[in-house]
Amino acid sequence: MERLLAVSDRLAGPCRVVARLCGWLLLVLMAVILYDVIGRRFFSTGSFKLQELEWHIHGAIAVLCFGYAYTENAHVRIDLFSQRMNPKTRLWIEILAVALLLIPFMVLLVWYGSDFAWRSYTRAEGSPGGVGLPNRWIIKSAIPIGAVLTIFGGLSVMLRAIVALKRPDLVQEMV
Repeated sequence: MERLLAVSDRLAGPCRVVARLCGWLLLVLMAVILYDVIGRRFFSTGSFKLQELEWHIHGAIAVLCFGYAYTENAHVRIDLFSQRMNPKTRLWIEILAVALLLIPFMVLLVWYGSDFAWRSYTRAEGSPGGVGLPNRWIIKSAIPIGAVLTIFGGLSVMLRAIVALKRPDLVQEMV
């Protein structure tokens, strides 16, 4: 069981690292927004590129932090039904949801998202109309990377749930 917990921690590691980097990226996002707002308000210097950069940074943060949110149980849940279930049932639902729903869906996102980003790269895709940011493949690459991180996070949670089923002393920590 200790080995499964160690593997779970290793799988969660990249999610934690990327989440920390995204925390710093939030500061960059804040600076870009402040620059854009102050420039628009007082100096009439707004641009489409700044607005797109804001959306790209925001989108990257959201997509890249899904795996971390899952490992920290910080994602949205519907507790209306699960609060009435016993802890072992919740753990089994977690395991089955990761194995049957989360991982297959994320594998599809990796597969199609990689193709999506690659086509954007080979076409040198930029913003429509040419007034926004070039290299749209950079933001599109966040989709498959975020999906891989979410798979890591899901596997980490699934392994912890398996351990919690075998070790009743950990059940309350997991649910």
